[in-house]
Amino acid sequence: MYKYKNYGMIETEETNMYEKGLKRFCRNTVLIIFAVIIALLTYSSMFINTYISVEEKATYVIDNPFKMIIYFLIVLVIMFLIRRFFKLSKKINSKKLFIILSAITFLILTIIIFTHNITPQADQLEILNCAAALKRGDISPFLPNGYVGKCTNQAGIVMILYYLSFIFGDNNYQVYQFLNIFGLILSYYCICKISIISFDNDEIEKWTVLFLFLFLPLTWYVTFVYGNIYGHAFSMLAVLSGYRFFEEMKVKDFIISFVSIALAMMFKSNYLIVFIAMVLFVLIDIIMNKHFQSIILLILLLPAYFASSMIPTMLVQNKTGVQLGKGTPMISYIEMGLQDTEGSPGWFNSYNWDVYTNNGNDSEKASEQVKGDLKETVLYYLKNPKQFISFMYRKTISQWCNPDFQGTWILRNSDFYIHSDRYYEFFNIFESIVFLGTLAYIYYTGRHMPLHRLLLPMIFIGGFIFHMFWEAKCQYTVTYFVLLIPYCVKGLMDMTDEIADGILHMKKGQGFFKTIKNFWSMDTTKYLVGLMISTCVINLFVR
Repeated sequence: MYKYKNYGMIETEETNMYEKGLKRFCRNTVLIIFAVIIALLTYSSMFINTYISVEEKATYVIDNPFKMIIYFLIVLVIMFLIRRFFKLSKKINSKKLFIILSAITFLILTIIIFTHNITPQADQLEILNCAAALKRGDISPFLPNGYVGKCTNQAGIVMILYYLSFIFGDNNYQVYQFLNIFGLILSYYCICKISIISFDNDEIEKWTVLFLFLFLPLTWYVTFVYGNIYGHAFSMLAVLSGYRFFEEMKVKDFIISFVSIALAMMFKSNYLIVFIAMVLFVLIDIIMNKHFQSIILLILLLPAYFASSMIPTMLVQNKTGVQLGKGTPMISYIEMGLQDTEGSPGWFNSYNWDVYTNNGNDSEKASEQVKGDLKETVLYYLKNPKQFISFMYRKTISQWCNPDFQGTWILRNSDFYIHSDRYYEFFNIFESIVFLGTLAYIYYTGRHMPLHRLLLPMIFIGGFIFHMFWEAKCQYTVTYFVLLIPYCVKGLMDMTDEIADGILHMKKGQGFFKTIKNFWSMDTTKYLVGLMISTCVINLFVR
């Protein structure tokens, strides 16, 4: 009997060791991939940035990396002084801060929207016209040669605008821009609450609030009558509700999560990436933590994908009698995303539209041609790996190192168009600081974070990899960039906390060399020295 119990104990210990090892492996895998991507983007943003023209042509501008390090140090010092001497974390309530900044943002954006004629262009105008056409009984946009017939992934946003038009009227774009303000605030609210759940620190939420509302490039997207803002808002609500479900196991949370992620994909199909990350997250939780209650969330999440595509399709068929086909093959976006168009590596060049139209609006024929073209493209890059690396790097830089993330591009045809060198320079610095802070987070805290706190990095990884091959656009990447802000804040706070502790424990009269030794023992010093040395080494090769 004793031997049996002892054997069971050994088996349990071995099992626990195996599970711990598996958790550590999965966590480290996520962190390593995350660290590699962030390091690439950090150094890229320090050395070079991209400006996107009205025609979506990329201009690459050499930057000064040492200038970015100096600005990073300035922000670090300012944050240290504010936290150390002004005690704002104790004086300011995070809820009140969020409400105040939300109210200011709401007021300013409302004035801008209704006093400036920021008219929809291109795809924005198309989806508005499709909704208006459906309302007056015109089904032509839903036929194989129509806009929705070609871009079946737009059926969700078109049907949403169609039903809203009964309340606000046809093509009332200013109302939709106004409604986007609420979506932006909801998205920021969710990110702030996710930061508390992830780090269990109220002060992080306050700084996250400040950084989010300071990031104007995403703010301008409220004028973009498309699914970007609400798709992002609902995807973040899905993540927040999913987190709360894991913490409290309340029925309302997984219902909200299910509905939110389905709505996010209806607004914009790109948020499938968030859905996939959530599914992987839940599967890992079931396998590793034996939280079988999570099976309920998984069972509900899976139908959300089908609901996001089937519901709009059914609504279209019910209203028009037209059965939507496959439209433009999705694989054509990958082929287009791998084409090295002059000045726009992997950006829109109408290939996806042309291949569909040239094949008589036949999805199957178009798909066959795309497969052949894609095969040729892949073979070419296999034979010319240097060109592939160059292409991928230029494409990555064009999407991720544009300081404005095409925010002012949205305003290009209005009298509110911002074209200021100071504006671009400010957000050029802002972007590098966010990357540097996130890298610091990985160095300090990331390796100690439990796997179930790394959902946002998983989403970021998914977005980065997906847009390596998909059609390039900064409007796609900006919603992933803002996910880094809580991690940047955590990294900056870790550094300032260590500096404060180091100063506090310094002894009077300990001598110069003792002081230097104490400073050198700090992770902050090692991080900054390592950053400076690596920057100098890279500078020797790229200059």
